Order: sequence, then C-alpha cells, then structure tokens
Amino acid sequence: MSKRLIESDVKLMRLRYDEALEMQGIEAKYQYPNISDPNGLGETIIDSYSDMVDTYVFFDGSPKIKTLKRFGWVVDNDSDLPFLIHCSFQLPHLQKDCLFRLSGHYSEVPDRTFKVTEISYDPEAPDHLVCQIVPVYDDKPTGRTRKEEQKTFNTSHHFLSDNTDYRGDYHKTKEDVE
Repeated sequence: MSKRLIESDVKLMRLRYDEALEMQGIEAKYQYPNISDPNGLGETIIDSYSDMVDTYVFFDGSPKIKTLKRFGWVVDNDSDLPFLIHCSFQLPHLQKDCLFRLSGHYSEVPDRTFKVTEISYDPEAPDHLVCQIVPVYDDKPTGRTRKEEQKTFNTSHHFLSDNTDYRGDYHKTKEDVE
C-alpha cells in the first residue's frame, strides 16, 4: 500500500531530520554569498559572504558510487570521489559557492573550509539536501571582488574596455561624434 506525501507530512519529515542532525550531526559554520555574478572568464565573482550561521551536518568523506548515482550524479571511476554534506532544507540561501567550515572538535586542528559545487536531494526521501563539496585551500575563498577584478583585468590583453581598439588606442564612437 503506497501513500502520497502531502505538505504536512513533508514538513514533519524535514523537522525530524533536523532533529536527527542536532542529535548526531557534526557542528559546522555555514556562509552563503551575498552577491555572486559570473565574469567573462566563467569565474564566480563574490563580493562578500554572509555572517556565519551555526548548523549541523552529516559529512560523508568516502561516498560509494551507488550513493552518487542515486542522487543523479554521473561517476566514471571510484578513485577520486567528491565529499558529500547532508544538510537541512531550512538553511537560508543554500546555493552553489556556499561555504561550510568544519572544525576539529576534540583537537586543535584548524577549521577546514569546503565550497559547494553541486546540490541535490534523495528523491525517495526528500527530507534533506545533499551538497557535493570540494576543499578550499586559499586563505580567502571569496574569489575576486569587483575592485580586485578591475585591478587585475585593466590591460588590453585581458579585456577590451569601451572605446578602445585592440591596441588600446582610444577611438570615437557614434555617440561621441553626435
């Protein structure tokens, strides 16, 4: 006998998962990008991140191929699998490029920072989200701010600015003539 989940059942299921996260999960800090836009090179430009939000997650450091295929991710071989974080649906603004910071709870190990690359959920039980994550080794994981981007890409061999030709010489446009 199969039953369909209705709205109240799904809310109850998600609240139970959140309770399980608090009781058995790992304490983590979560940040989401305030403004993120892609630049011409395909990099994400993130000016700033939000304040840290305390949350709990389940960390999967060595997922099985079967697990990844169940979430709809294509996996070629099992030699280099990504890490997974199982987190709550209630996290605000969960999106690609969010950061999770996990700390060493019983040791003096510094925080490890992970960036979200993919987001999915288990269609059999949509009570939580699953994020594919990669470690961040930079001291500043925010990418380039707009000011840094203008300093870096200010020469003509990076981007052509308005009213310049490929040599960087100024030329007049129709709006300048009129």
